[in-house]
Amino acid sequence: MRIAVFHPGAMGSKLAAQLVAAGHEVHWAPEGRSESSKARADAAGLIGTPFPEAVGDADAVLCSCAPQGAVDIARLVGRAGFSGVYVEANPLSPTSLRAAQAAVPGATFVDAGVVGPPPTGGPSPTHLMLSGTAADQVAGWWTGTAVTPMVVGTEPGAASAAKSSYALYNKGKAALAVLAFQLAAKHGVTEALVAQQTRADGGSLKDPNLPEQLRAVAWRWGPEFDELAETLDDAGLEGDAARALRQVWTGLT
Repeated sequence: MRIAVFHPGAMGSKLAAQLVAAGHEVHWAPEGRSESSKARADAAGLIGTPFPEAVGDADAVLCSCAPQGAVDIARLVGRAGFSGVYVEANPLSPTSLRAAQAAVPGATFVDAGVVGPPPTGGPSPTHLMLSGTAADQVAGWWTGTAVTPMVVGTEPGAASAAKSSYALYNKGKAALAVLAFQLAAKHGVTEALVAQQTRADGGSLKDPNLPEQLRAVAWRWGPEFDELAETLDDAGLEGDAARALRQVWTGLT
């Protein structure tokens, strides 16, 4: 199968590498992308192709990028007349997901969400949540790879909800740990906070350098919390909780 991937970032490049390992022909569009993107694409075994050909000749498109760019990519692919399987693998709110689906009216739309680290075959599994009429078909693309597909529904939205639920817990916990370290540092009691790592619920308190380490991903996690807030609102839950935590990532950028 010929698949176009947008874009080979930290997650997208690893997902694409697994597709290459499964025997698929995977393309990407290098124009305007950074040298880091090109290096990741080369390492993954991707084929650099101008955008019109990458999309026009593709059987499928996998969109894995920062959430703030997902709808724009869908619009570009839709304007190119794409009519294959479009896999939207970004953490989007229901509103953004509907916008992405509407942008590719000729495609078979599959909602997807990655839970876990980039797939490298390590001890922590990479679950690819999938929902939509072609979810089972997409799950088959990953046979024999380090990606574990999980079909969670027949309608788009279910996979994003599964991803968002875990992201809210996992990244929300990280945001609270960052705030805890910042508060402890203000009062000179960081050592006392780190000492609590021995408690069953204290695993996030092992490293006082956590705020600095997460600075590198704050530009991406912040917009993800915008989407999480809208997802909670849509479900009639407390979206303001995610908006408050979003400010943690704003402070790190």
